[in-house]
Amino acid sequence: MAKRSDRIITSVYLTKEMCEQVDQMAAKGHISRNEQIRRYIEKGLDVEGYSQNIDFIAGIIRQELLAIYHIEDIKAVVEQQANRIAKMHMKSGKVDAAAFFLLIKVLMNMAQEGTSDQFDQMLSEAIALGVDYMQKKDFQINSFLHDTDNLRGMAEGL
Repeated sequence: MAKRSDRIITSVYLTKEMCEQVDQMAAKGHISRNEQIRRYIEKGLDVEGYSQNIDFIAGIIRQELLAIYHIEDIKAVVEQQANRIAKMHMKSGKVDAAAFFLLIKVLMNMAQEGTSDQFDQMLSEAIALGVDYMQKKDFQINSFLHDTDNLRGMAEGL
């Protein structure tokens, strides 16, 4: 606690409501109104000091991270990995397309019984089912694929 000679007397104007709240808090803590006001001022100053310290420390951390991890290097690695994934995705798409057209050719060779219009209708419906499948959310896929009765019914509908 500061010595009496270190203290400065100052006036503070409070609203009636603020004064009542300060008095209630002071009564709970068994201290005077003046002591409660001093504690609130100390807390406010501490909070402001912490804010300044946090900003200062965050600046140091940011500076250290930038010294260790160069943003341009990180961007280059991320871009390289993104390009790699995009190329893999393109390869997968090419293989899927090849399998799709191979399946069409096999079905054309096997489907001697139906007309050309029936085959076109079957192909159109199969594409619609494929589009519907691709629009499903991740959480829906497993239950969709495990519902073999439904899959069988859709396939027979072609």
